[in-house]
Amino acid sequence: MKNKMLVALTFAAVTLGAGLAQAEDKMIRMGFFPGPYADQFAKGIQPILEAKGYKIESTEFSNAIQPNTALMDGDLDANVFQNDGWMDLFNEQNSGDLARYTYIPSAPLGLYAEKVENLAGITDGMSIAVPNDPTNLGRALAFLQELGLLTIKDGVEPTKATETDVADNPRNLKIVPVDAPQIMRALADVDVGAALGNHVIASGNSLGDAFELEDPAEKYQITVVGRAGNSDTQWAKDLVEAYRSDEFRAFLKKDPSTAGFSTPPHWK
Repeated sequence: MKNKMLVALTFAAVTLGAGLAQAEDKMIRMGFFPGPYADQFAKGIQPILEAKGYKIESTEFSNAIQPNTALMDGDLDANVFQNDGWMDLFNEQNSGDLARYTYIPSAPLGLYAEKVENLAGITDGMSIAVPNDPTNLGRALAFLQELGLLTIKDGVEPTKATETDVADNPRNLKIVPVDAPQIMRALADVDVGAALGNHVIASGNSLGDAFELEDPAEKYQITVVGRAGNSDTQWAKDLVEAYRSDEFRAFLKKDPSTAGFSTPPHWK
């Protein structure tokens, strides 16, 4: 009798453990900034995953280090907020093993202003707010160079440039580094802002308010990021499949907030 009870208890414990492991396998913990990518996931991706039996736990963060730190620590399974440049910089500085799982539709950087309506309206001595983090500062300066507003020194990779690397500034523009999420609020204090699209939308504005929008290179496309060792897990494959699905693409076409978003490479 004791042996039968022991076998039964052991079987029950194994079954319970397998059930818990299966439940954990069906939980995906996601990290975001508040804004369009969190909203798109909740409305367009989460229903697809839930239909496959997944439970979703989403957390929103207030700065660009926390989502990656939480991912490295195992508190998240994946996050959606960054591009390859930011991920590579984080990996380099933190001995990280984060990897891109897929590109997603992305809100481009653009020029916004309260009084300036076009490039010709940017006149001598005006101030332009740019993101103060290294990745997006270089991106903004490269965009300003493309528009003919300034020239970066020879030998300096434009996407890695800082304001000290500007060689030619024919309109004597004042480059003002600002915390990226605050640029739209700073428009009352500067003449023009080079703002990231997700921050524009999060501030209640529209990409259509820009008088110039970039066509972002792949390295500036927003990505789904996870730990490299998890890229072949079933949940990661299902997450990528959801972002690449015709169902999600159809959702985006009906969502007015995605007007002006760039298209990921796999949809071109």
